[in-house]
Amino acid sequence: MQMDYTAEREKIVNKLAQKVKGEKFDHSLGVEQTALALARRYGADREKAGLAGLLHDYTKQMDNVAMAEKYGIPYLTEKTLHGHTAAALLKEKGYVTDEEVLGAIRWHTTGRAGMSLLEKIVFIADYVEPNRDFPGVELARELAFADIDKAVLLVLKTTIGHVVKNKGLIDTDSVEAYNDYRRLFPGEEI
Repeated sequence: MQMDYTAEREKIVNKLAQKVKGEKFDHSLGVEQTALALARRYGADREKAGLAGLLHDYTKQMDNVAMAEKYGIPYLTEKTLHGHTAAALLKEKGYVTDEEVLGAIRWHTTGRAGMSLLEKIVFIADYVEPNRDFPGVELARELAFADIDKAVLLVLKTTIGHVVKNKGLIDTDSVEAYNDYRRLFPGEEI
């Protein structure tokens, strides 16, 4: 049976604290609060946003390669795998059964073409939550509350640029998401 976010938040936080330690735990709380604020701003379901934001990194500090093999999840890079494994594990344990929440958890690192509003909210919240501090985060925070689609494009552009600069592999879902959102704003400097 899926956890009831409002009624069981304390229990969910305690369960998360057993899996996610240190700065990553603080990050999860920050993503939860940011997702709630973005849900309020854009009229999304706050219960789902809070739950997805809180649990998005549930498997971040686990062996994601072994879990990918267990669940048959294909991947290009281990770095973005934890969203997919978290969704699979949370569903298997019955902690989260809502497919919209699972999708927001699954796609929070790479994005995807055609994201739902909840998926966009968690994707953006993961990037702009208050514990994040890097060049450009303030602009992304402002844009997140002004135009979520432009914020998605900015985050994808910045993230892909960072991966290229560091000679990493770009997840194909991120490339498809970038192209999808770039089509919304052809020629605009974002």
